[in-house]
Amino acid sequence: MQKTQLFTKLRAFFKRLPPILLLPLGGVLTALCLVLPEVGFLEWLTMLPMLLYLLPRVEREQLTLRQAYGRGFLYFYSFYLVIWHWFIDLYPMEFIGVSKPVAVGLIAFCWLGLSLVQTVFSALVFPVFLMLSRTRLLRARPLLLPFLFASVYTVSEWSQTLTWAGVPWARLALGQTSCGILPHSAALFGSYFVTFAIVAVNALAAYAILHLDRVKLLSLLCAAVFSVNLVAGLIGYLTAPVERGAGVVVAAVQGNVGSTNKWESDSGAKSKEIYERYTAEAAAAGAEIVVFPETFIPYSIDEGNSLGRYVTELAQKYNVTIRCGAFHNDWDNDKYYNGLFTAYPDGTLSETVYAKRRLVPFGEFVPMRPVVEFLIPALADIGMLDSDLDAGTDSAIVSTAAGPAGSLICFDSIYETLTLDAVRDGATYICLSTNDSWFMDSAGIYMHHRQGRLRAIESGRYIIRSADTGISAIITPRGESLDEQGALVEGVSIATVYPSGARTLYSYIGNTFVYLLIAAELALAADLLLQYLKTRREKKAAAESENADF
Repeated sequence: MQKTQLFTKLRAFFKRLPPILLLPLGGVLTALCLVLPEVGFLEWLTMLPMLLYLLPRVEREQLTLRQAYGRGFLYFYSFYLVIWHWFIDLYPMEFIGVSKPVAVGLIAFCWLGLSLVQTVFSALVFPVFLMLSRTRLLRARPLLLPFLFASVYTVSEWSQTLTWAGVPWARLALGQTSCGILPHSAALFGSYFVTFAIVAVNALAAYAILHLDRVKLLSLLCAAVFSVNLVAGLIGYLTAPVERGAGVVVAAVQGNVGSTNKWESDSGAKSKEIYERYTAEAAAAGAEIVVFPETFIPYSIDEGNSLGRYVTELAQKYNVTIRCGAFHNDWDNDKYYNGLFTAYPDGTLSETVYAKRRLVPFGEFVPMRPVVEFLIPALADIGMLDSDLDAGTDSAIVSTAAGPAGSLICFDSIYETLTLDAVRDGATYICLSTNDSWFMDSAGIYMHHRQGRLRAIESGRYIIRSADTGISAIITPRGESLDEQGALVEGVSIATVYPSGARTLYSYIGNTFVYLLIAAELALAADLLLQYLKTRREKKAAAESENADF
């Protein structure tokens, strides 16, 4: 009785709102949970406004496919405008040397444009859901509608990893990183399982509000989905390989030399002084592995050049292994990479160089460069480099005294399969070098850091995260951030990691959960196609029979 009264009050509250406002309200509330993970627990209900608009109209077939796309556009554009709002903090974009009016235009274009690009694809969730809801199974079993919507949403989130335009920055699991064990089901089934659970709980709650006669059953289903994620999270948390085996002291240096000034003529000398000072501090604390940020000095490293000598001599002087970001010239293949190098205590440089595999669009390469240069020249010049970088193709596991090390550079950390590749190739811990100085002290820098925490949970690996201007930290397989350095300060994070060959279930099965959802949706689509063909044949037969009688 109490549940019915609660859902009745909720329905009355939302009915007082203009229906069309329910869509942007749901988008904004959900996005805020990703931007402010302190309130991430609310994410399990923030989609209610949008779903209270969508579900009854889908059930009653009151939307055309075009209308559904328009409603999806309104929801997702509101969502992404909040997600990408931190582009405003890039002003005045001194790092690319443009005037303030041009900076305003570029920021507006990036903020509104990236939100638009992602919305164009994400809005397809609504018409796809509408279309699949018309299959025989869903008509006969309408209680499956909440699960269908969760499936379509989850597959859409995964699909953003497939092209440069996707940018899977806003996966829903990101909002759960401050919610205890709730995100740890990702260690078993991946972060998309968390997304599915969140959307399913929202949709079941919305369906309960709309169908008060089924409140008890829907409440049980809602509790069951949440409980499955909770139990899986508990298992993932308890089985994480934390403090097992021989520990190794490691360090992540944060020089606070950002993109605004690292290209200045005297920046190299200043950076060398800073990084030596913190390497000495790390070595004095017993560190064996020291990690520097992405392009800590923005030049190429070769064994014989000055930057190569600086790194190898530093490693030898302080008897540490240094992993540092710099540019890499592959002369044999005429390639130019953003790389992660390894200098050993004996003063040698490893031949294994990790090359960044997911490059930042308009930062490290320009998609469709001829078109962009013709239409929007300023956008083609937004990066710091004169030409496009090349993308790496493998995990490039490197040998260290602490065991085989995997590597990630900046943007790599938002793509879960790259971390999985490293684990499957034998990495016992991960070094993550990044340059987040572009984000200043905006929400972007914290959201990017939480992506690394998700990767640690999924992979069951310690991650040494070194950032130019923050956030640097040692991340445990439980996603905990140790000795964290804040934004826009210099310092060094020092902690003990425990390299491990143990594997999470997710490292074995990968995104199988998503593939099962795709298979289910394809089966529904096939059924819909068969229905259409059957109806068409029947109409044709009826028409032929009518003509024959005539």
